[in-house]
Amino acid sequence: MTQQRIVDPVVGEEVVRAVTGTGLRVRVLPRPQLREVAAVITFGYGSTDLAFASDDGAVVTTPAGTAHYLEHKLFEDEELAVFQRFAARGASVNAQTGFTRTTYHFHASGEWQQNLQDLLRLCARPHITPQNVQKERGIIAQEVRMYEDSPAHGAAFLLLGALYAEHPVRHTVGGTVASIDAITAPLLLQCWHAFYRTGNAALAVAGPVDVDAVLELAEGCALPAGAAPARATPADFAGVHRERAERTMAVARPKVLLGLKERREAVGYRARAERAAATGVVLDRLFAPSSDLREALHRRGAVDDSLGASYTGERTFGVAMVGCDADDAVAAAAALRELLFADVAFDDEQLERLRRRQFGHLVRIGESARALAHGHALEELDGARPFEGLEVLRALTVADVVRRRDELLRADNLCIATTHRRA
Repeated sequence: MTQQRIVDPVVGEEVVRAVTGTGLRVRVLPRPQLREVAAVITFGYGSTDLAFASDDGAVVTTPAGTAHYLEHKLFEDEELAVFQRFAARGASVNAQTGFTRTTYHFHASGEWQQNLQDLLRLCARPHITPQNVQKERGIIAQEVRMYEDSPAHGAAFLLLGALYAEHPVRHTVGGTVASIDAITAPLLLQCWHAFYRTGNAALAVAGPVDVDAVLELAEGCALPAGAAPARATPADFAGVHRERAERTMAVARPKVLLGLKERREAVGYRARAERAAATGVVLDRLFAPSSDLREALHRRGAVDDSLGASYTGERTFGVAMVGCDADDAVAAAAALRELLFADVAFDDEQLERLRRRQFGHLVRIGESARALAHGHALEELDGARPFEGLEVLRALTVADVVRRRDELLRADNLCIATTHRRA
């Protein structure tokens, strides 16, 4: 097994980076001062991976919600009663499916070796039958309906469906009751064989652990070797699909969301990190709680404390979202649009303030085994070197931020989505 030791330039902590004989990438963060151990294994397979090439070159298409359904089924095993066994050791285990990744994790204060062995086992040995797939269908349908009734969830996917005409990011992660009805046991097994491979995964373990013991358990992981298949994701970098979208829901107050769509692909971790860092500065300047511009909107009564902004950027899609609850949705949307396209200055002092905040965030992450394991697993899966994100942040200039603002904050990138209160 190849192995590399790297020191964190912020607080001087150690990271051990390794690759197993079958190609599983591993990071170990030995932190004897922490009380608990956390482990995260993440796979490059998410809700937007709805079409991929099979071994014979044919394109396999899957219903919306397939990756999430597979996540549920991996927690079922004839021999491994997953939740019960982790709970008996005082451990908490769970998983999440996102747009581009599925992540499995545990955290515990003891018996970490047995917990890590079971975490790797549940991902590597699927027990999927027509009977247990059918049994799970009602449970997942109930979860899907719960999200459909969520105002925040409904507004976000109303916006994504208006921004994108073809990209599967417009579909909810869990799919719909109708789409999951088409998911079968053979299809789930085909997706597991395609994506649950060592070359499409990364493992990170943080806390008071022995590095050699972690690497030995990782070496024994039974995941098949190899890379993920080629994906058939449609390119969708044209202008927004629709400029406006509206929907009535059972909400206490109308919700307004403004979305700005990326218009070009970002290939590689570095490109995505640079884009995200510059976007973060732009959104921070406009909408952070400390922003004088936000405070001016607040004094005018145009927005309230529900105002928030976020950015999600992946290789094939990217969206900045700004939104709030508002009694007058039209006035709130107009005020937010006005601020987005205002001629706002950026300077070195603002940029340095954001850097200091980010460095402080990294120090706080170092105090949590869970945060460390999640952050490093995702970095490793994305092909980043440890602490490469720090390099990107240090290299960021005001000119980079201004270029990013001019690229993203354009009227032809904008869509406004509103959820109205049902009468």
